Amino acid sequence: MGGKTPVYVDESGFSNAALRRYGYAPKGIKVEDKISGSHRYTSTSLIAARIGDSFTAPVLFEGATDAVVFNAWLAQMLCPLLTDQHVVIMDNASFHKGSETVGLITQTGASLLFLPPYAPELNPIEKDFANIKRNRQYNPQLSIDQIIKMYN
Repeated sequence: MGGKTPVYVDESGFSNAALRRYGYAPKGIKVEDKISGSHRYTSTSLIAARIGDSFTAPVLFEGATDAVVFNAWLAQMLCPLLTDQHVVIMDNASFHKGSETVGLITQTGASLLFLPPYAPELNPIEKDFANIKRNRQYNPQLSIDQIIKMYN
């Protein structure tokens, strides 16, 4: 990366369906089922970056991430923080490779690097998302927003 600071970027979804963590099942079978009630669940998405040890520019919203949402997040939240001393590292999601996305990043002077397909283990922000989801599982009384604020 030539001495540049890596900026790991990704998005993750959170189901708003409550899950049972305890119940009865044959020995060795994991119990995991939705709690009865409404079957209409929404999902919450999170877009964020990791710069050094900092979980940066997290944004929560209802629904899925697409190019419009991602580029709005880039323009408003991440690009103002980028310089020619950064290299933005992302997976191969189709909207990451769009001309508007690439243009927003490169006009800051930052470099852009795409991870190989199917290689989430190369993006440290995936561990952040896993930790946030685990914290949410063990702290169901807290909102995702509260967990994210406590995380960093």
